[in-house]
Amino acid sequence: MRWRVKLSVALAVLFSATSCGLRGDEQAQVIEDVQYELLGTSTSTTSTTVADRPIFVVSFFWHTAGNNRLRVLTRALADPPSAGQTLTDLVAGPTPEDLEANPDLQTQLNETMEPRLSQVDGTTYQIQIQRPAEEQLTVEQAAEFVCTATQFVEIDAVTIVNADLVAFTLSGAGAVPIAGPARSDDFGGCVEDPLPVEPVEGDGSDPESGSTTTTTS
Repeated sequence: MRWRVKLSVALAVLFSATSCGLRGDEQAQVIEDVQYELLGTSTSTTSTTVADRPIFVVSFFWHTAGNNRLRVLTRALADPPSAGQTLTDLVAGPTPEDLEANPDLQTQLNETMEPRLSQVDGTTYQIQIQRPAEEQLTVEQAAEFVCTATQFVEIDAVTIVNADLVAFTLSGAGAVPIAGPARSDDFGGCVEDPLPVEPVEGDGSDPESGSTTTTTS
């Protein structure tokens, strides 16, 4: 399943004619309809308005420090997000505000990559980064790029190339090699990794297998 962000804003101001003009105690009515559709994710997002202005939501895929679990963080924007700027913000990593609620969040990327997004054909796009082709991208790095880019409805698949337009060899979930452009399905639909099961003290459960062992005397 793939992420999609469909943003539609319909603004209508209803005015009456002179005889139907606004009285002193009336105001023009602003009708706002902001719709978002997020598929294949364990995180739900709703739209809202602040001071009669629509709020647009964009998602960033990063990992947790230590165990490298995929996590999605959403930000509210005053203007519709662009895929190119979103990738630039992605490599910059979480902001101090992001980290206040998610202190273990980190990016596997860095700003020196300077991603540039361009359309290849139809819904296939190319991300060009500043990195030698012989320095292959990790699964986590590829996931952050691919999952963040393919949330946009116009992007179905991406290739990642270096400054000389040489494509990187990518691997998806489980280190499975990806043939051709990468898609969200190559990374489990970009669904967040589940948190480890915390055993109840003294219950004999195994957090890795999810099984329970019983000892008899």
